[in-house]
Amino acid sequence: MRYYDITNSQIKSERQIRNENPNTSFTLPLSVAALAGLNMAILQEDTKPSYDADTQKVIEGDIEERSGSYYQTYSVIDRPAEAIANELANKKANIRAQRDAKLAESDWAILPDSPLSDADKTIYQNFRTALRNVPAQDGFPNNTLPEGPNEQPYASWTYDSTNFVWNAPLPKPEGLVSWNEEAYQEDNTTGWF
Repeated sequence: MRYYDITNSQIKSERQIRNENPNTSFTLPLSVAALAGLNMAILQEDTKPSYDADTQKVIEGDIEERSGSYYQTYSVIDRPAEAIANELANKKANIRAQRDAKLAESDWAILPDSPLSDADKTIYQNFRTALRNVPAQDGFPNNTLPEGPNEQPYASWTYDSTNFVWNAPLPKPEGLVSWNEEAYQEDNTTGWF
């Protein structure tokens, strides 16, 4: 929690207040009465405005008094073009590195002496083509990488070789976020929790 020093127009922490008043005993958390005796108040947080995280950032604005309470306000500013460009370049390089790692991990599958059937080799070839096409897709670098046939998260999930994703055997209900393979294996009717 932060506090506002009304006399000096400064924001302070609880530790700063205690250090500046070594001969005063405070109950924690600091009470409104104790703060008033120091001409201080709890600094309320105003709602932060919505913004586009790719091109803008939120900064602290002025402290405003409203009906005897003090509020930290916020405003939105545009991020410098150079910072945006650098972040985008780094993000693209990171996605390309992840893509390249997936390509390297699947090299074995397309070699002539690969133990895979021709059908499975075709699935890997299509997966690798999808990986190579990632930088040309709309939304790059914010799109997700295709999942490989070798990335099966759970034994019961099946691979969609057209969309390059692994699918759970049951549709994901609203609000449930994790898969429990053991629960699914017990009755084949539950899995999402």
